[in-house]
Amino acid sequence: MRSPRVLAALVAAVLLAGCSGLSRSGPVESGLDVTAPIGPDVGLVFPGPAARATQEGIVSGFLRAGASSDGKYDNARKFLTSRMAERWQPDEQIVLLSGDASPTTRVLDPATVEVTAPASGTVDADGRFKAARPGRTVSARFSLTSVGGQWRIDGMPQGFGRWIADNDVPRLVQPFAVHYVSASHRATVPDVRWFPLDRLVTRLARAQLDPVPDHLLGAATTAVPAGARLLGDAVSIDPSGVVSVNLIASRLAPGESTRENIWAQFLTTLTQDPTVTAVTLQVDGVPVDLDGVDGPVSSLERIGFPAESSTDSTAPVVRRGATVAVFDPTGSARQKGAPRTYPDVPADFTHLALSVDGAETAAVDPSGDGLSRWRGTNRYEVPPFGSDVGAPAYDRRGFLWAGAVGSGASRLFTVDTRVSPADLVAARAQPVQASWLAGRRVLEARVAADGDRVVVLSARPDGSGVRLDLAGVVRGGGQRPERLSAPMRLGTWVTAASGLTWVDPQQVATVASVGGAPARPVLVSVDAAVADLPEADGARLVATTGGERDLYLVTRGDRLLSRSGLRWVDSGEASDLATPAG
Repeated sequence: MRSPRVLAALVAAVLLAGCSGLSRSGPVESGLDVTAPIGPDVGLVFPGPAARATQEGIVSGFLRAGASSDGKYDNARKFLTSRMAERWQPDEQIVLLSGDASPTTRVLDPATVEVTAPASGTVDADGRFKAARPGRTVSARFSLTSVGGQWRIDGMPQGFGRWIADNDVPRLVQPFAVHYVSASHRATVPDVRWFPLDRLVTRLARAQLDPVPDHLLGAATTAVPAGARLLGDAVSIDPSGVVSVNLIASRLAPGESTRENIWAQFLTTLTQDPTVTAVTLQVDGVPVDLDGVDGPVSSLERIGFPAESSTDSTAPVVRRGATVAVFDPTGSARQKGAPRTYPDVPADFTHLALSVDGAETAAVDPSGDGLSRWRGTNRYEVPPFGSDVGAPAYDRRGFLWAGAVGSGASRLFTVDTRVSPADLVAARAQPVQASWLAGRRVLEARVAADGDRVVVLSARPDGSGVRLDLAGVVRGGGQRPERLSAPMRLGTWVTAASGLTWVDPQQVATVASVGGAPARPVLVSVDAAVADLPEADGARLVATTGGERDLYLVTRGDRLLSRSGLRWVDSGEASDLATPAG
């Protein structure tokens, strides 16, 4: 249940913390065992103000002391007047700086210092990350006064928390998922937010008390009673890593499934901290008992909650001209016997899609105003549902998704692939309500493996105003998608994009222009962060066969590029590459 991304970040924190006093002489000794538990006492603390420090020195020292990893910030407060020290909230807004250069300080007058630095984004008090426009700088003005002959900060911008240098981010603040429960099946649904790493398990437990966020409303629920709080506003953890959560709350809703759900939420969220081995849970001092379960719980299986599903068994397909064939770069499909065969899809059909079971493919008609499906050797036309049909994609619940400009405000549709495609009534496209898509064109919609979240790539009719949005999928009877939750914008500064695929439960890949820069492959996290991938000229489509290191691109010249470390390698001809439900 622990994220490798999180564990790596915490190990990096330990390594960075130990770098401040490296010896340049003496014998070489063995380094840190990164497989060992991370000790709770490892930290990095910066000193308080020096005697007779200048105004610039006081402000620079305060900013640096805010990068202490003990979570107390006692030395940082020493740079402030007593009044300011009481008011300052270190976690109110955290600015993540970019680059290696230190902030620039400038004395505006004897009592005012301005600080400027390039920024990559901000994290608000709720842990929401907001990316900064590429190349943006942030500034802050500090007022100083003399206290006993020493300069101290007596004023700062409202909401100022901390500025964290780029190389300090891995050891101080990282993204983690707060988990809710799917409204349509037995699974948890993540909401990724950023948290300081000090007192991490308590921070995660507090966040788990929050209601379902707007972008998941209707798709997810919470078993945590409204208004619940932690006893003592904290959780305790014993030397063996067992966390004790004691909620003060109104009565927990009745039912074994409710108790399983609240266990699943806290267990999945808290065990992201690699120091946590198990969890105990109480409400008003009374254990939340489950039938047949005694003592601390360390796995979802123990509480009768389904574990994460296995990976796909269907091999991807590649199209060269009209020929569709299994894409098997590792030979794994051949090892399982004769590979599946697929019918040809004429070259003038675009945006090939593959169902999760491999039973059918789909593509946009040459006119751009229709959608066709292939089963066996037969082609079936989906009854007309709109114009400007976007790239289709299957989900894991048996539905084919496609954008189109339909009647009224309808812009997103699904087709139930569990019924016969020859049934022109049951197999017609049904609109998915999403009022926020009105007046836009859906270029692509990709549903996450959990079936509860979708990332939608859309634009205005003229192609401008490109957006990537994450939203919950609200399903009705028979698992049919009925509507989407309110959107949460991802990749705020993406100005153009093509191709879209989920890489893992927390990030998608696309080919995008960010801030007007030339288009390149990027990773976009569901926390809204954007990370560059190696450049690739002419890329127009992206797909993955297993994760970030198994990404492939298709170029405008119909060449297939495979990932090889920090570069892309030409792997032959391809006009399309489709992965199951991805």
